[in-house]
Amino acid sequence: KPEDEWRGLWPVCADVQAKWRQQCRDVTVAVETVRRQAKGGRGHQEAGLESQGWLTLEEEELVVKYCLKLAARGFPFNHRTLKYHVDSILQARLGDAFPEAGVGTNWTNRFLSRHNDQLGRYWSSPLEAKCGRAVNKNTNEAWFRLLQDTI
Repeated sequence: KPEDEWRGLWPVCADVQAKWRQQCRDVTVAVETVRRQAKGGRGHQEAGLESQGWLTLEEEELVVKYCLKLAARGFPFNHRTLKYHVDSILQARLGDAFPEAGVGTNWTNRFLSRHNDQLGRYWSSPLEAKCGRAVNKNTNEAWFRLLQDTI
């Protein structure tokens, strides 16, 4: 905007709060939060993911690529597959500091919701996976080609 239309953070926050109040909702807009976001800062949830999550951002990207690769080959994408791969990565990096039980169902569900735009359509239930493998001619052909290339 041109300089003559610039406004401070306090008036902007007050206007937003007034608009919410018109909709019968009492919302407080913190000026420091708006300032941090305007400067490109991260929210608490984003910062917590990086500092408190099991995987680093690079590892998460690798896991997403691995899952997409499995889906392209026709393998089912489910909790067990994701858990096994993630547990292997974390066991290699953390060693004994990683719990023996590994990541749980809640972790895989949160991972899927964080990457739902990329992975959501590939998630399958056990019954769908078995039916798909049993009748999908293309998947069977791809599997045997992969097996032949591997051997």
